[in-house]
Amino acid sequence: MRCALLAGGKGTRLNFAEKPLLRVCGKRIIELVITELRIPTLIVCSEEKAKLYRKVAEELDSLAEVEVVPDKIPDFGPSGGIYTALLEWGDVVVIAGDMPFVRKEVVRLLWNEGRIGYDAVIPMWSDGKKEPLLAYYSSKSLKAFERAIELKERKIMKAVEKMSKVKFLDVDIIKNFDKDLVSFFNVNTPEDLRRADELCSSIDLAGE
Repeated sequence: MRCALLAGGKGTRLNFAEKPLLRVCGKRIIELVITELRIPTLIVCSEEKAKLYRKVAEELDSLAEVEVVPDKIPDFGPSGGIYTALLEWGDVVVIAGDMPFVRKEVVRLLWNEGRIGYDAVIPMWSDGKKEPLLAYYSSKSLKAFERAIELKERKIMKAVEKMSKVKFLDVDIIKNFDKDLVSFFNVNTPEDLRRADELCSSIDLAGE
């Protein structure tokens, strides 16, 4: 089991903060995730930020194998980050760099479902909303991302539409592993950051 953490977001609504390095519950988001998962983790970031994240990786190497790779398709958004992760490591569970409360049981569920033979396993809410930034992608999905990049289609779901075998996993199933679905909480605004700190006391953080 392994994951790729996408650290390419610009944090425009947070005064251009480096979101994976924001502190939630007294720890950086990236630290919370790696502490919880303790599995091999690939950090995908811009070339300019690679040195910064390699320093962070060194600080966290006692928790898990952590590698850093610059995005091979600069300024193409999350699709470029997923493409980079697939090129580097093959099958991965992708996690957005602004999700502080991802539960290991959810990552394991996505990984196990995907390894059955899917190109991708993507959580889906009852209203049809999909969560492609906490999802499993197989190395078999690489060609779909390549094609989307060729067509300059930046949205992840455009690549997903080109895959032959995709499973949309009902979030009600995920509730069995994360009853409050905190894994999907992400930090986009100052209000989200405040809410995240409020949630800290109600979440069993690894190592606490």
